[in-house]
Amino acid sequence: MKTLIAIVCAGALALPATAQEKSAADIRTEAKEAFGAALPEIENYPDSMVGGAWVWMNDVEDGEGAIDPKTMQLIGLAVAAQIPCQYCTYYHRKAALSLGATEQEIAEAAAIAGYVRNWSTVLYGTGADLEGYQRIVDGLFASQ
Repeated sequence: MKTLIAIVCAGALALPATAQEKSAADIRTEAKEAFGAALPEIENYPDSMVGGAWVWMNDVEDGEGAIDPKTMQLIGLAVAAQIPCQYCTYYHRKAALSLGATEQEIAEAAAIAGYVRNWSTVLYGTGADLEGYQRIVDGLFASQ
């Protein structure tokens, strides 16, 4: 059983062949060429994992997902602001602006993140009944 689990996990986590064949130095060079700078998040990633991180970054940032790139960056900004992470907030704000986001869209993304965090804090902090809450929400959206 342990062997089967190991084989399944290895297959699920395997990198594409192109990433597997590149050294950490080659991946860092590729990232530097793509962005015109040595990205600290790639430069500081462990050698044994940087290939997967680079593939993941490309998959997320390629703009080919179900969510349009501007909305993705606004979501990233909202999450980054709530973590909080100065690096990510700076990046996602610049990226959203470069994709046409307005200052009002940025403000709304940040405000919604704060709004969600506020009510989450109230619900968790007061020990609200999750199943009861789920029934209320299900009832609100039952006709849709």
